[in-house]
Amino acid sequence: MEDIGYWALVLALVGSLYAAVAAALGGRRRFPELVVSARNAILAVGGLVTLAAIALFYLLLTKDFGIAYVYEHVASYQPTLYDVSAFWGGLEGSQLLWLWLLSACAAIVAIRRPGWDSALRPYVLAAIAATQALFAALLVFVTDPFAPMPVPRSEGFGLNPLLQNPFMVIHPPIVFLGYAAATVPFAYAIAALVTGRLDRDWVRGIRRWNLIAWIFLGAGIMLGGWWAYLELGWGGYWGWDPVENAVAIPWLIATAGLHSAIVQERRGMFKTWTIALLVLTFELCLLATFITRSGVIQSVHAFGTSSLGYYYLAFIVASLALTFGLMYWRRGQLRGEHELDSAFSRETGFYVTNLLFSGAALAVLLGTFYPALTELTRGVSAALGVAFFNRVFGPIGLGILLVMGFCTALGWRLGSAKALWRAARIPAAIAGGAAIALIVAGIHEPIVLVALLLSVFAGATTLIEFYRGLVARRKITGEPVWRALNGLLATSRRRYGGHIIHLAVVLIAVGIVGSSFYKVEQQVVLERGEAVTVEDYELVYENAEFQVTQEKQLNAATVAVYRQGRLLDRLTPESNFHWNIQQRVSEVDIRYSLTEDLYVVLAGLEDEGSLAILQIFINPLVNWIWLGGALMILGTVVAVWPSAAERRAAEARARAQERIRGEVPA
Repeated sequence: MEDIGYWALVLALVGSLYAAVAAALGGRRRFPELVVSARNAILAVGGLVTLAAIALFYLLLTKDFGIAYVYEHVASYQPTLYDVSAFWGGLEGSQLLWLWLLSACAAIVAIRRPGWDSALRPYVLAAIAATQALFAALLVFVTDPFAPMPVPRSEGFGLNPLLQNPFMVIHPPIVFLGYAAATVPFAYAIAALVTGRLDRDWVRGIRRWNLIAWIFLGAGIMLGGWWAYLELGWGGYWGWDPVENAVAIPWLIATAGLHSAIVQERRGMFKTWTIALLVLTFELCLLATFITRSGVIQSVHAFGTSSLGYYYLAFIVASLALTFGLMYWRRGQLRGEHELDSAFSRETGFYVTNLLFSGAALAVLLGTFYPALTELTRGVSAALGVAFFNRVFGPIGLGILLVMGFCTALGWRLGSAKALWRAARIPAAIAGGAAIALIVAGIHEPIVLVALLLSVFAGATTLIEFYRGLVARRKITGEPVWRALNGLLATSRRRYGGHIIHLAVVLIAVGIVGSSFYKVEQQVVLERGEAVTVEDYELVYENAEFQVTQEKQLNAATVAVYRQGRLLDRLTPESNFHWNIQQRVSEVDIRYSLTEDLYVVLAGLEDEGSLAILQIFINPLVNWIWLGGALMILGTVVAVWPSAAERRAAEARARAQERIRGEVPA
C-alpha cells in the first residue's frame, strides 16, 4: 500500500506541473483545448492525491509499524479515533492533508462551468496547479509519509498525548481547509493582474471563496483556543504562542480583505488594497507553515527543526515578487474609480478598518519574529512576552469595536457628522447607560469600562439595524416577528449575515474582557476530606485513584463542589504520566456555566493520595467566546448561502452563456 501511495504522489507531481504549464500556455496562446487538458489534469491530480490519502489512512488504521510515520504516531493501544487524527498529527501527514484539501478546492474550481471568469480561468488553474506542484514535490522529495522504517517494529510510539483530544481531530483539518480555500482568491488575484481584468466582476465572483477561507481560519483559531483551554492545564485559551499567532495573522489580513472587497464591488475603490490583501492572506498561510516547520521560532505547537520551511519561504518570495511585478505593470488600472468623498462615509470607515486589521497583523507578525530578528542582528534571542502583545493589540481591538459600531451607522459615499450623530445617538445612550450600571455594580477599571462600553455600543448599533429592518418588513407584509426575521435574512443575506458576525465579535470581546480581567487563580494543598473556599465555591478533596495501563500511569483526584451547602458537581482532574513521551500531562475538569467556569487542575498527588495539590481557576464569561465563535459561523453561513434573487441571477447568467455558445436556442 505504501508503494501505491508514494507513486500516486509522484504522478500527482507530474500532473500538477503539466497542468500549470498547459493552463498558462493555453491562456496565453488562446488554445482552449490545452486549457481543457490542464483542467482534466487537475481533476486527475485530485484523484491521485485522494488515492495517496486513502493509502495513508489504511496504513494508520491497520497499524503497519513498518512505515516510519505510522510507527511515530500510532500504537496498538491507541483508540481508532486517534489513529485517524494521526493522519494530520505529524509533519508528513499534515503536508498530505493540505495537498488533499487543496486538490479538492482545485477540483471544485475546475469542474465549474466557465462564466464570468472565462478569461481568468486558464491563469487561475495555472496558479493553483503550481501550488499543488510545490506540495507534491515536498511530499515526494522531502517529507515522504510512506517512508519505511529501517528496522520494522512490533509496537508504535503513539500519538502525542496532548493531541489525543476530540478537538485535535477536527482542528487541523479546519485550519488546513482555510489555508487551501485561501489559495483560490490568490489564484484569481494573480489571474486578474495577468489579464488586466481588474473590474468588480472578479471580486464579486470570489466573494464566497473569501468568506469560506476566512471562516475556516477563524473556526480553526477558536477550536485551537478551546483545545488549549482543555488540554494544557493553564487556565487560559490564548498565550500569543508563535503557532497561535501564525494562524491569527492571515485571519486578520483576510478580515481586512473582506471589507476591502466590499468597497471595490460596491464603489470600484480599494483595488490595490483588495489585490494585496488577498495575496497576502495566502502568503501568510504559507508563512504559518514556515513558522511551524522551520525551527526558526520555538513553540510548544511546532513540529521542530526542518528544512521544509525554507522551501515555503522560497515560494513566498517568488510569488510575492511575481505579484508586485504584476501590480506595478497594472498600476494604472489599479487606480480606484472614485475618491473618498467624506470623512463620515462608510468607505472611510472601511478604510480605517483595513488600517486597523492590517496594523494588528503587522504588530503580531513583528512580535512573533522578534526573537529570530534579535538573534540575527545581535546574536542573542530575546522573546517578547504576553504583556507586549496585550499592550499593542488592546488599543487596536478597542479601535475595531469603535469603528464597527460607527460603520453600521454610516452611509455610502456622502455623510456628515450631523447624520452620523443622528444614527448613533441611541446606541451611544444605551452604551452610556450600560457604563453607569457597570460603575454602580463595582467595575471601575478604565480599560474594562471602555471596552465594555464600546462593545455595548457596537452591539446596540447592530441590533437597532435588525429592529429597523424587522419593523419595515412587518409594515409591508404584516408577518409575525419570526417569519419576518426569516424573510429578512432570506432577502438580504449578505447584509444581515454581516450583522450577525458583528454581534459575534461583540460576544467574543465581552468574553475576553471578563476572562482576562476578572480571572481568579489559587493553588491549594488539601488532605483527603479537607475543604477550601474559593470565591463562593467550597471544594472538598474526597479521594484519589491510581491505575497503570499500557499507555500511562493514571493519577486522578475526585473533588466535590458545593455552593451554599448544596452539592453542585464532582470534578475529576487527572495528572497522568505517559510512557511514550516520559512526561506528565494534565487532564483538567471544568464545571461550565454561562457566567463563569470553575476550572480545576491536579498539579500532583503526595503520600499515596493523602495530599492533593490543586490549581483552581474561576474564569468569568469565558464561554461567551465560544458562543461568539458559533454565532460567527452562523453569520457566515447566512452570508454565503445564496438568496433566491442570487440563484435566479445565476441561472439567467448561465442561460446567457449557453446561448452565446449556441448550446440552447434563444
